[in-house]
Amino acid sequence: MAIDEEIRDHLLSAISLAVRSGLGTETEVIEGIEQRVEDELGDSDPQLVRELEAEARRLLAAQHAEELTWTGPSTNEAIERAFEELNENGLVALENAGYTQSDGWSDAKEVAGDRDAPPRGAVFYHGQDLAQGVAGEGLYLTFGAYADGEEASLAIAREVCETLASHGVETSWDGSTKTRILIPPFPWRRRRQGSE
Repeated sequence: MAIDEEIRDHLLSAISLAVRSGLGTETEVIEGIEQRVEDELGDSDPQLVRELEAEARRLLAAQHAEELTWTGPSTNEAIERAFEELNENGLVALENAGYTQSDGWSDAKEVAGDRDAPPRGAVFYHGQDLAQGVAGEGLYLTFGAYADGEEASLAIAREVCETLASHGVETSWDGSTKTRILIPPFPWRRRRQGSE
């Protein structure tokens, strides 16, 4: 099967993002390639899958070597710690939740349904935000309260900004529910956890 170069470039770009994001294990990155190909082509292409897997392994090795040069705590680690604290304090805080805001809210709702106590609200960034963050363009966060009323959502946003600040993460937000919180551009350094 002849593969359109635009499709090949799109798949290579998606795999590069998966590697650079630091999300998921190496095994998950490799095993996800066949599904990406099927989603893009509507069918599998074993030769293309093998080619993309080889490129992913090359990129993962290069990423691992780069990670060994990173020193000190990163902004990504601070964001992770802040999100852990927000989760402990009654919010749903998710990284890479779906691909769009609608997907992110769906993921947050699913997580909220699994909690013993109903969460007060949610904050997340989705796949498109992730791509911008990895590219060094800053990271947008979506927020909102599960209770009715604008003031509840504003309180969630203030709590998110304060928690991030307490972990040393700068934010920019105009105080409105109509705009998302922005973590200004920073070097994306999220270490991949394990290889399983």
